[in-house]
Amino acid sequence: MQDQFDLDYTRHEDVRTVVETMMTARRTHRNRMHAYFKKFPSKEAALLKPHPDTTEEQWKELCDLFTSEAFMKRSEQNKKNRSKLTVNHAAGSRSFQRTRACMKNQESGNINPAELYKKNYTNKDGIWTSEGAREIYERMDAFQRKCDLEGKTYTEIEVYSEILGKKSGYVRGLGRAVKPPPSSTLTTQSSDLQHQLAKARDEIEAMRAAREKDLQEFAKKQAEMEATLRDHREEQRVEQERIRLEQEERMKREQERMRIEHEERIQLEQERMRKEQERLRAEISKELEKKMSSVMEKKMSDMSKRLFSQFGGSKR
Repeated sequence: MQDQFDLDYTRHEDVRTVVETMMTARRTHRNRMHAYFKKFPSKEAALLKPHPDTTEEQWKELCDLFTSEAFMKRSEQNKKNRSKLTVNHAAGSRSFQRTRACMKNQESGNINPAELYKKNYTNKDGIWTSEGAREIYERMDAFQRKCDLEGKTYTEIEVYSEILGKKSGYVRGLGRAVKPPPSSTLTTQSSDLQHQLAKARDEIEAMRAAREKDLQEFAKKQAEMEATLRDHREEQRVEQERIRLEQEERMKREQERMRIEHEERIQLEQERMRKEQERLRAEISKELEKKMSSVMEKKMSDMSKRLFSQFGGSKR
């Protein structure tokens, strides 16, 4: 229960609610056991097959209770009382308080009284348990619409008290844990609620205006950031383009320098080879001249010798 409700056990109302909830759970369990007991033709037959959720000792105590004169008399009287009811709920074992908590708006904490009543008095297919229940729902819905048109606030306790009337100590249709407020305080509470509602509306409006202002400032800052980002991207693009052009120009200059150096090396090599060829040609020419001179000298010497031999020999 503490997982679903904020309970303060120092408050009498919270303690009473817990006790009544536990008593309801006990009655529900006992009714379930009684329904199982009635399936058997006799107490002896029931004792032979205890309910799965009980021990044999617990089941024997329950069987003794169900066959006691006081229980049977009270059960018969309750049956007669239920037969007189014109409106029956369809909530089953779920308490009205549990349904009430589940239907509470998580943001506002409000409950639609008519829809709460409809939840408890229609089955899972949305069919009313009786025509009387449907008529009560329509009266509640009409009462709420009237209050809305007149600008009046209301709670489920006030609506239920107005339409269903009050029972001593609790509000009809909401369970015994909900106590009706004193009649003299309803008008005061309604006025206080209207004042609180107006104050809440003003606060909400102020919060909405502040939020709108924050959104506008955020949108402005976002636009400025986007513009700055665009400028930064453009600067990056320009810088990258400049770097690319510089690199291309540097590469062109480097290629031109390498081409010129290559051509100069080729020219130097060609000049060196030309000079080397001229040197070799000159050396070859000199060598040929020497050889030719030597050959000529030898021939001249040989010729002189032959002439001398011829002419000198004939004189003798």
